[in-house]
Amino acid sequence: MLLRAGLILLLFLTVGAAVPDPQQILRKDFSSWTLAEATRILNRSPWARKQTYTRVVEGVGSGIHGEKEIFNSFFVRLLSAPPIRRAYARIQQIQNGYDEMTPAAKSRLDADIAPGLNLDVSRWIVVTISFRSNNPNMELRVQRFFDSQMLETMRDRAYLATESFPRVELAAYFVPREEAVGAKFVFPRRIDGVPVVSPDQKEINFEVNIPSVYRRLRVNFSVSDMLVEGALVL
Repeated sequence: MLLRAGLILLLFLTVGAAVPDPQQILRKDFSSWTLAEATRILNRSPWARKQTYTRVVEGVGSGIHGEKEIFNSFFVRLLSAPPIRRAYARIQQIQNGYDEMTPAAKSRLDADIAPGLNLDVSRWIVVTISFRSNNPNMELRVQRFFDSQMLETMRDRAYLATESFPRVELAAYFVPREEAVGAKFVFPRRIDGVPVVSPDQKEINFEVNIPSVYRRLRVNFSVSDMLVEGALVL
């Protein structure tokens, strides 16, 4: 799912408080979501986490482009969760003027979007990482790091953890193909027939070592927040 540069930037903006909470948004068909609602799901929902690290640059007017602070932000999302894929699909609809299309044109776009929207993740949990910084050199360093990795090198750097399984090994790794989606980390949903995540657990932890920023990134997803009408959506 390729997104134009202008809308890519919108994916990383903070959504205002006036936007409904994710549970309300999910009650509607995704094709009726507004851009603000879609970005809310992608940035501030149970299936998305943002971590920002800042570095203060001494001296007024100093920095890469005059900034006093350098901001490095990681966006971690559960791509295997249908709400995240629907949000990407809705943004693609919006960028193509879907709401004003003829029925035939809508059908063609629906067919283009369908592979990503209906991705078969019945056996997998897919985590994605994208990165933004107001330091272009840092963005390039992180991009090169993710582009240079493969399953063998990432297996020791990234893992998933739950109460049942303290360290779930990486099953597959895909370098970034779409800027807004980022690098993809694939983990099994079951190990020896046992679910890695169950509704009664507290949280899912994802951790990855990113030497390009000299930092180990760790995010937590609340399992109870991912329950929709009593069912775990993951």
